[in-house]
Amino acid sequence: MSRKAASRRIEQLLRDHRGTPKEILTDPDYPPHDPHNIPGVYFIVEYRDRLNGGNSDRVKIGQGNDPRLRLANLQTGNSARLHLAHVIYEPDRNRRHAAETDLQHRFRHLRVGIGREWFLWADELSDFVSTSCREQCWK
Repeated sequence: MSRKAASRRIEQLLRDHRGTPKEILTDPDYPPHDPHNIPGVYFIVEYRDRLNGGNSDRVKIGQGNDPRLRLANLQTGNSARLHLAHVIYEPDRNRRHAAETDLQHRFRHLRVGIGREWFLWADELSDFVSTSCREQCWK
């Protein structure tokens, strides 16, 4: 299935299902290999140092309907390896934007660079993402 077809299928599932993320992700038509490709607030981790163990430096906190597409766009022209660590499901655009703003404000002391969406991948933020994923993701 192409990326465009998969995105259309996810949008259809969201319109028709109106369930929890776990219900949507366990729908037989949802691609089982991609549990984080749902609308929501995403965390994209940047691994800059590929040669010395791949330590991560930064994480992007953003929001959108298609986190995998955003990951692909960010990867273009970026020499670092990027990884979609987690997506907090939120189909409503306004609530998704509010959640993104809240998280960026919560971790503002870790902000790095000129942009507003990149943060230091410190233990505090890593622990938040890990805990959130354990609570929300299916295996």
